[in-house]
Amino acid sequence: MDEVEELDQLYHLSYQEKLQLSQIQSDLIMWQEGPLASYYDKEKLQRASSGKRAKLLLSEIRTNVDSLRREPTDYEDFIAPAIPMDKYKSIFTTEEKILGRCPCPTDGELTRCCNLRTLDAVQQCAFACSYCAVQSFYNQNEIRVVGNLAQRMETLQLDEDIWHIGTGQSSDSLLWGNDFKTLDALGILARRYPNLVIELKTKCARTDWIGMGLPRNIIATWSLNAPTIIQKEEHLTASLEARLQAARKAADHHILIGFHLHPLVYFKGWEEAYRQVVRRITELFTPQEVILISFGTLTFTKSVLKTLRSRQRPSRILDMELTPFANKFSYPKETKLKLFKNAYEAFPPSWKQGQPFFYLCFEDPSLWQPVLGHSYPSNKEFESAMKESYLKTINNTYFHTCEKK
Repeated sequence: MDEVEELDQLYHLSYQEKLQLSQIQSDLIMWQEGPLASYYDKEKLQRASSGKRAKLLLSEIRTNVDSLRREPTDYEDFIAPAIPMDKYKSIFTTEEKILGRCPCPTDGELTRCCNLRTLDAVQQCAFACSYCAVQSFYNQNEIRVVGNLAQRMETLQLDEDIWHIGTGQSSDSLLWGNDFKTLDALGILARRYPNLVIELKTKCARTDWIGMGLPRNIIATWSLNAPTIIQKEEHLTASLEARLQAARKAADHHILIGFHLHPLVYFKGWEEAYRQVVRRITELFTPQEVILISFGTLTFTKSVLKTLRSRQRPSRILDMELTPFANKFSYPKETKLKLFKNAYEAFPPSWKQGQPFFYLCFEDPSLWQPVLGHSYPSNKEFESAMKESYLKTINNTYFHTCEKK
């Protein structure tokens, strides 16, 4: 019999109490953190009056599980599942709408938003990161590719306020390389709009696209994480070192690169783990080669939380304080402050002289000053500063001199 059903028979739970216990039980199963019985004192319940036992049961379980959530997630005894690579079939489409907007909310400026636009050239990702809901948006075994993308890029007219487009919202930007000629097509758009920045964002180590001769305003960025999180939660993705070596090869070909330390996870050993990630960046690259560094952390909508829980895939990614923030759920501000400051302070002073451009992604504006030492009064000022920095770096004579050697 299910443990919640047993507790219902013993303590006559209400519908809402059963619902709450079922959700907690589901989380504990995902976390591999033992049965509900480990989180309450049975003898204490027996001593309580019969009418108070159900409420006491729920209170004890919630208190003890919440205490677990507040501590850094411990991965030492967590066994990550072996997830096979799915087999996909390619579906070529003629999507009418391919431009979108980053889901970062702009209304009320609850976060600092850079006005990133998105271009969904490919829909579906073959990676299986436990915190990502992309796989639930589309058919699991289909890669949907805009088949007439080159033609669309020849005629697409961009509004004046569109200057920064990312292609990693509905798929990994480089996982498929140029297999579907998407990079060729993006090159057409980049040449038509020389002041447009197209960002390819990836967790892969694929490098066969590097010699294509893409325009300089197409930049490549890698999402990085601590090896523990890559191994336990970012299933099927490239290792940290493989990602960095792919970025190194891109930089050797004078392609501007960037890094997203995102999502930073509050886990046991996080301080040194993320300082080591920063050390590897600064050992392998110079500030002149890196156009951006961003920091961000775990953020979930209610629908994504529901999706992740419905999968019941072993993961400790939701073993955290789910604090309401900007209509979503994330870590408490105090935890974010520790995560971001630790990462930023690990960069040497030579990296903080204007390049790369550091920023916080989808974060409370009040965190900027204590983390980065400066802030922007509005989204407009933030976007303007980012645009100026990116275009200055792209047009920097340092890179043009390198290209002529």
